Amino acid sequence: MSLRARLLASYIAILLITLLLVGTVLVVFLRSRPLPTDRLVNDLVATLLDIGVRGVTQISIMTPEGSRETQIISFLNEESALSDKRLMILSSNGRVVYDSADIYTPGSTVRDLEREALLTSTSNMMRTLINQGRFRDPDGREWIYVSQSLMMRMDGPNVVVAAPVPRPTLRQVFSEFGQTFFVPLARAAAIALLIALVLSALVARSVARPLQQISRAAEHIAGGDYSERAPVSGPREVRALAESFNDMAARVAAAQQAQRDFLANVSHDLRTPLTSIQGFSQAIVDGVASDPQAAQRAAQIIHDETGRLHRMVESLLDLARLEAGRVSMPRQPVQIDAVLRRVVESLSVRAQEQRIALTLTVSDTLPVISGDGDRLAQVFTNLIDNALRHTPPGGRITLSARPQDAGVAVVVEDSGEGIPSEDLPRIFERFYQVDKSRQRSRDRGGTGLGLAIAREIVEAHGGTIAASSTPGQGATFTVWLPRRNHAAR
Repeated sequence: MSLRARLLASYIAILLITLLLVGTVLVVFLRSRPLPTDRLVNDLVATLLDIGVRGVTQISIMTPEGSRETQIISFLNEESALSDKRLMILSSNGRVVYDSADIYTPGSTVRDLEREALLTSTSNMMRTLINQGRFRDPDGREWIYVSQSLMMRMDGPNVVVAAPVPRPTLRQVFSEFGQTFFVPLARAAAIALLIALVLSALVARSVARPLQQISRAAEHIAGGDYSERAPVSGPREVRALAESFNDMAARVAAAQQAQRDFLANVSHDLRTPLTSIQGFSQAIVDGVASDPQAAQRAAQIIHDETGRLHRMVESLLDLARLEAGRVSMPRQPVQIDAVLRRVVESLSVRAQEQRIALTLTVSDTLPVISGDGDRLAQVFTNLIDNALRHTPPGGRITLSARPQDAGVAVVVEDSGEGIPSEDLPRIFERFYQVDKSRQRSRDRGGTGLGLAIAREIVEAHGGTIAASSTPGQGATFTVWLPRRNHAAR
């Protein structure tokens, strides 16, 4: 099932569930509302008048006062057996004299008794003929009633005819409110569902289409087309995904190019000394270098090229261990000025031989850093060695150190040939050579791995290394290392 179909299905499910919940809440609300009671009140009044006509009023008027109450109660007992209504006699202050439901005992009081006039007279003697109202039993059941005073006296007892307040059934709800609520609701729901389906289809398309484009771009890249990029469109999260994907694709392309360059470079750098070794050893075997001087020269070349191969292999192994994080670098307090003085001292003789001025300038307030002093010395040795190989006689190399951004900045600056701007982003790659002929690097004894190794060591110390250059005016390498955290051990 596609993402777009899943989104559409989820939107439809949400809409249907929402409509169902709205309908259910509406039904529950309508069921909690009482039905209109006009018809029930009329029925209660008819029962009350029928009871009055057939006996209660006559009994109360014709019967002696001593036995009047007994006869009325007896009459009401007979009537309650024939009727589904609840019959009661209440005094003017709400006390119960008789209750056919036997819920109230004689003498108890009906609380929260509502009373209002239903039928009145203009006569001064009989202002209110029939009252109506509601009351609630102790068990919470609500009743609606009509009442009439015995003997037509305002302060006399009242005959009460009551029935439960009607609560609608589901059938009654649909019958009573179907045309009023449910039919318009169903029409509105159908229209809303149609509109929501259109909108959800557009939303699903806006989300799914960019993801499908990213998927197609990933397929192209998996097939080897590293130039493919995903369009940055859609919601914010999808745009962020497309940007991350494009960044990843660019990195993959760069990594593939670096891998191809690495294979080409290592093949080239291995082929040259191997060719020399094979050629001169073959000359010795064939007897071409028969005189001692020629044999000595061939042996010396074989020895030099073997040493170069050995240094290259060692550098490759060192770089591989650094990139894999398998090189142990003990973190100890390091005085960076002492490391720099040691490096300058070891390379000063070579600088003098090449007639290059090598100077060191350090600040008096350098903070202590934490790291491996020998590995850091290797970094600065590589940088100065690289500067010595690219600075002509009479040039200068300046090594300086100063505090910077909670750490130490070490700058190696030379007055050599400089680095072209197009080569600067790649000079820290393995085997990358600014001089494409490579002849000069071979003559100077470089392996093309020094800067790559320096970057790995610096980054392993939590620092950064960067290069800047103006062609023809030299190059500048800046190494920043964080100061030692005194809380860490």
